[in-house]
Amino acid sequence: MQIALDPSRRRARGASFVGIATLAAVLAGSLGLLTLVQTIELKTFDLRVAATARPAAPADDIVLVWINDDSIRRMEPLVGRWPWPRLVHATAIDYLSAAGAKVIVYDVLFAERDLRKFMVGDTEWTGEESDAALVESTTKAGNVVHAAEASSAELLDPSRALADNLEAPALNVRISSPGCLQVRPLLRPPFPALAQASRAIGHTLFTLDADGPVRRISPVVQVGERTIPSLALATTMVAGAEPQVQAQVRSGQCASLVPWRGPAENPGGYPTFSSFSFYDVFYSQQQIIEGQKPAVDPAAFKNRIVVVGGSGQGLKESFTTPFPEGAIDGPEVHANVIDGLLSGRSLGSAEPWVGVTLTIGLTFVVAAIGMGANAWATGAASLIVVLVLAWFSVLRFGSGTWIPVTVPTLAVVFAFVGDLAWKYVVEGREKRQVKKLFSRYVSKDVYDQLVADPSLAALGGARRTMTVLFSDVRGFTAMSEKGTPEEVVGQLNEYFSRMVQVVFDHRGTVDKFVGDMVMALYGAPLDDEDHAEHAVQTALAMTTALNELNAQWQSQGRPTLDIGIGINTGDMVAGNIGSDTIMSYTVIGDAVNLGARLESLNKDYGTRIIISEATRSRLKGRYDMQPLGDVVVKGKSKPVAIFEVKTP
Repeated sequence: MQIALDPSRRRARGASFVGIATLAAVLAGSLGLLTLVQTIELKTFDLRVAATARPAAPADDIVLVWINDDSIRRMEPLVGRWPWPRLVHATAIDYLSAAGAKVIVYDVLFAERDLRKFMVGDTEWTGEESDAALVESTTKAGNVVHAAEASSAELLDPSRALADNLEAPALNVRISSPGCLQVRPLLRPPFPALAQASRAIGHTLFTLDADGPVRRISPVVQVGERTIPSLALATTMVAGAEPQVQAQVRSGQCASLVPWRGPAENPGGYPTFSSFSFYDVFYSQQQIIEGQKPAVDPAAFKNRIVVVGGSGQGLKESFTTPFPEGAIDGPEVHANVIDGLLSGRSLGSAEPWVGVTLTIGLTFVVAAIGMGANAWATGAASLIVVLVLAWFSVLRFGSGTWIPVTVPTLAVVFAFVGDLAWKYVVEGREKRQVKKLFSRYVSKDVYDQLVADPSLAALGGARRTMTVLFSDVRGFTAMSEKGTPEEVVGQLNEYFSRMVQVVFDHRGTVDKFVGDMVMALYGAPLDDEDHAEHAVQTALAMTTALNELNAQWQSQGRPTLDIGIGINTGDMVAGNIGSDTIMSYTVIGDAVNLGARLESLNKDYGTRIIISEATRSRLKGRYDMQPLGDVVVKGKSKPVAIFEVKTP
């Protein structure tokens, strides 16, 4: 007979499934609001950047020209210390323009006019003349993008309020909104004449996250009525591209994620972008003017975007990046963004509902697995879920979508811990109860099944059709009178140990010992279709085992024993019965009482094994049986047919 799961227990397990999943999702989502958890998510972002950005060789379309320490040192005898006269930059622009550079990007701010005087060789130059040279070279090149500074309110200096003319065409370009605009109170563009000459002007505002690295850049800022593109966006527009940029508000900042191509130098030793020293470029222009072969071949810049910027001490702005290889300078950040915009490689955060769906969905998956698996299997499944999430997030990251993993991972962990707690507190309590009740009274295989699924025992009580066996010792009184208490107990324990093993060998459960009597159950706590067969086989095996024991005892000069066995089959109530403090698994009912009375009839009939008609009718094997007639046992008015099972 199959025992159905207690409906209340089934409802409780279902409620726990929903409760664990819901609580795990809510708790993980709440923790997701904490700065610490958000920082952890940013670190997973960095890991995915490093995993997906793999430049095999330098980018072909972009070249860096560094104003580095070597350039500053070598230029000092010629034009003095930094900041250099602007005619120096004009010379570099002339060279790059003549070399056929597609776009010249100048990541150096020329916000104010130069009011100095200085010597270049034997010639004195004024700042106005130097500015004019830069304006002329910018105009002549026709493809120069200059930098502007989009200041934040806390950085405004009232003593240096600018009243520049902002009517330059490069400062009045209409740009479609990328989804949001980052508002800034002040723009510091190039001085008016240079702004007028510039093909485009772009801001240099980076957005730094709380933990330090630069991961985002505002594609467009709004200053008053004007919208100013980033230096990278302005560059790609001058290059003829029509980039599709999407910005999102995160932590109060409107910005788009940097589509990193790679670090300054990848682990293979290749630079992400090829580069040249500013001094070499400047000197090459002087060599061309003097009719000499330039040190740097102009073909290195033909049809390429050239980003000029500082990397020398006191000039550079170094930024921590998602890459483990170290910080990079501002111009290289712009180069990465330009490269991403030109190649159509974009990166954006997934919609909020994606994270919510993942969090809720994965918790329910783990909770569902926990309903049908043990703690080890649930833990392994949870680990697999997290690994699949990580793999999927990297896959989607490479396709341009940042999927959150920290909160969903926390939800999986909480769901597993919740399931583990449920198993220990609720199901573990049942298993501990089963261990306490059955560890010494059933065979190991039956015990293992009960521990794996305590509901099989139906501890709350269930009516079963099963068989009960009673075995009582004959000759115990004489044995106890002849031997010492220690000898009596020792021999009795030896007897019980052998009988208990016989019961276990035939799928029986030892219910209890009452003095020298053994009570065994068949068909409980586990179902057993052949419970009557196994009970009769146990009785026969008991007599054989006792014969062996008697032969051994007789050879040792100890008294021998005999037994009487009664077996009955019928409906009985099996369950955990007792008080709050003392409780045991047993069976009750008229069929149980009849079994005990059949055992006592062995004395009257001089037999060893007596079974009832109910037991005999269920037997499938062939046994040597002798009808003993109908008897009316004590407490019953209806006669019961009984049979002797003869022993070999």
